[in-house]
Amino acid sequence: MSASVEFWGGVGVIGSSKVLIRDGGHRVLLDLGLDIPKDGDLFRAPAAPRRGRELADRLRVGAAPAIPGLFDPAALAPGDALGESAEPTALFVTHPHIDHVGLVGFVRPEVAVHASAATVALLGALERADEGLPGPRVFDGASGWRPVGLGEPVRVGPMTIERFDVDHDVPGASGYRVVTSDGVLAFTGDFRFHGYHPERSWGFAEAVAGADVLVTEGTTLSWEEYHPLRTEADVNAMFEAELAGNPDLVMLSLYPRDFDRVRAFTGLAAAAGRRIVWPERIAAFLTEAGFADVVSFAEVGLAEIHAAPGAYVVQLDADDLPGMLDLPFGPGSAFVHANGEPLGPFEPRWQLFVDWLARLGVPLRRIGCSGHAYQDDLHEFVRTINPKVLIPIHTFSPYRVHPTGSTARLVVDYARAYDFAGRAL
Repeated sequence: MSASVEFWGGVGVIGSSKVLIRDGGHRVLLDLGLDIPKDGDLFRAPAAPRRGRELADRLRVGAAPAIPGLFDPAALAPGDALGESAEPTALFVTHPHIDHVGLVGFVRPEVAVHASAATVALLGALERADEGLPGPRVFDGASGWRPVGLGEPVRVGPMTIERFDVDHDVPGASGYRVVTSDGVLAFTGDFRFHGYHPERSWGFAEAVAGADVLVTEGTTLSWEEYHPLRTEADVNAMFEAELAGNPDLVMLSLYPRDFDRVRAFTGLAAAAGRRIVWPERIAAFLTEAGFADVVSFAEVGLAEIHAAPGAYVVQLDADDLPGMLDLPFGPGSAFVHANGEPLGPFEPRWQLFVDWLARLGVPLRRIGCSGHAYQDDLHEFVRTINPKVLIPIHTFSPYRVHPTGSTARLVVDYARAYDFAGRAL
């Protein structure tokens, strides 16, 4: 039987990539995150999946991939045919963002789940902080994660899978090379070249050069880019400038899974004579992840912040916007948004967040930079690999990637099978 590849997520949307490869009666699945629907998320606030029926509800409305034999029957509706066993399957996770890992807790116990050691450690910290993955699967003992080191091949039937480090805005981000009986498929996951470790992403490009199929994220293709494009160094400089000589309280929203930015901002705040005060659930996670001297609202309360507002940076609790009413804002106060929650204008909570800042008279400073490869870098990456077939996913605009030479671009359909020459099966 020939190898084939199917796309159960990331088709015409940003996020939720799910790449299923079949070969010789075995399956390899790359990523299994929460779906981001094209037409709006039916489970956005105030709607939410019902407890114990999270996966079944999502499947019912087409907000999860209906892959036979992947999910634990305990998470499915009674009698759902998806619960019947299928080919032996192994799952490989690229990184611990929810749109790539959010459904992993629902997979069958016999499905081996692989990821980098750093990804496993981060998800373990979330679990210990009561922020773990939903679903019936408990990741300990024989059902636990299987960390994959660099250069450590994993065999799944006739396929060999190898993990590579790439640069992204979260620890442990990985790309994968899958060698099948019909050729080599490379998958980027989410990656970039303007962060702290661009050599990782370029190293991946060199390692998979000449792949038969390259599946790449193309997030930044979804809109026009405006130059100059920010780097992490730019972000740090902008945060430092907000603090310099400012006697008033500064608020912050950064994504706590971005450990590099947590470290950088904590150091910059300390250099400016400030401490970052975290909501208690975020503080618990960062402490479990190994950060020292994490300050929470349980340790520094409103009285201390009112007494010395210029000594603190307060991280927003995105679920408690009215809590800002209790904070001592002054003429130098600002809200520094560095890719934290709410994540951006595409999110339903964003406009409410902006409305609150406007009413409080607190200016919004958006200083973040993308976790995804900028367009020029993405094209150079594709040129370096020179694959036979290029498949852009995880983007609104797959047609905006333009391969050179003999590389053929393929824009895929959801759940359709393709061979390694790019032909629909």
